[in-house]
Amino acid sequence: MKVVFTMGGITHYLSPLLDNIVRKGVDVVMVIPSVKDNRTIGKGVKLINSEALYQVRYSEVKQGWHGKTILTDLKMILDEEKPDIVVLGWPYFLQYFFDRQLRLLIKKNNIKLVIREIPFQVPPFGHLDYFKENPVYDENMVLQSRGMSFFIRALCTMYIRKFVYKHADATINYASCAYDILPSYGVNRDKIFVTYNTSDTESLLRQREAVLSAPPLLEKKQRILHIGRLVKWKRVDLLIDAYAKIYSDFPNSELTIIGNGPEKENLQSQVERLGLKGRVAFAGAIYDPFTLGQYMHESSIYVLAGMGGLSINEAMCYSLPVICSVCDGTEKDLVQDGVNGYYFENGNVDSLAKCIEYLLRNPQIMKAFGDVSLKKIQEEINLDTVSSRFVEAFEKTLFSLKK
Repeated sequence: MKVVFTMGGITHYLSPLLDNIVRKGVDVVMVIPSVKDNRTIGKGVKLINSEALYQVRYSEVKQGWHGKTILTDLKMILDEEKPDIVVLGWPYFLQYFFDRQLRLLIKKNNIKLVIREIPFQVPPFGHLDYFKENPVYDENMVLQSRGMSFFIRALCTMYIRKFVYKHADATINYASCAYDILPSYGVNRDKIFVTYNTSDTESLLRQREAVLSAPPLLEKKQRILHIGRLVKWKRVDLLIDAYAKIYSDFPNSELTIIGNGPEKENLQSQVERLGLKGRVAFAGAIYDPFTLGQYMHESSIYVLAGMGGLSINEAMCYSLPVICSVCDGTEKDLVQDGVNGYYFENGNVDSLAKCIEYLLRNPQIMKAFGDVSLKKIQEEINLDTVSSRFVEAFEKTLFSLKK
């Protein structure tokens, strides 16, 4: 079975997943832009370009009249590779809608079409009012879901999705919210596959064993940890404000922030302004898995105050309870409120402070939550189970059609 994926680039966490899919018997071909496309991947996200079990094909790109990236060599690559399945994610499934020749090529070569989405911030069909309760921001927290032009584009995108889903043989999704959203676009439940999303949990759990046997890296504290790029929509500023409300009651506590980004100076200024110097540590970007593992192992709570997702998986590998709010949709499949973490009210500093304070006052609950986190990774959402879900989706797509 040969599968062609279209992506904006290959991230450090995607590569091990693709390799695992190959090990399970799928011939994977990645089609990515010949130049780095930040509009698809995101600024500052670590990309890789190294030897792997999967094949990489590069395509020239251009901006379509609709404002999104087009892989100009996609038709040629599909014609040469002749895959069984092509997986189109955002924004590349727009090509299927706008390029009649691409649709004819896929049909002529009997290539099965699979659409891959999170699907985070995808409204139910016909419900533009969705954006009132779920506003869309960019990384700088600039509101995008405003103005007539946004809602016209959103309405057009709804109908494009409906068209593409009508012709798709299956959909692959990061999160189980797909079961609530995609039926409104006419997708039958048997065509909805939820794979979840994962980091390289095999490496993380192997590394964990070495970390647990190593001498401590840090002074022992009640450590609240955040990992991620320092951009506005991560809401690290909210986390700092929340910590400022409770730190005086916990003299042995520390807020540790791992990551770099354009907001670092603003956040450091915020720390000084709130009198938190010496209580908030900026560790910078850490990519070494062992050192990163030491920070997670020697922390008490993991907090994601804004957007993100995979850092939750990684923290759970180290038995951390998780506090989060609205992330990228995957958090709902990872964190159970009151079981291995808590959800705070989105954007509410008092709600976040209350969650942190409660866990710091109850170390036994922190320990119990952390045990559940680790078990969930070991048994439910990990590199092996997620890659198996991809393979199952591909096999069922081909089998059901042949049947």
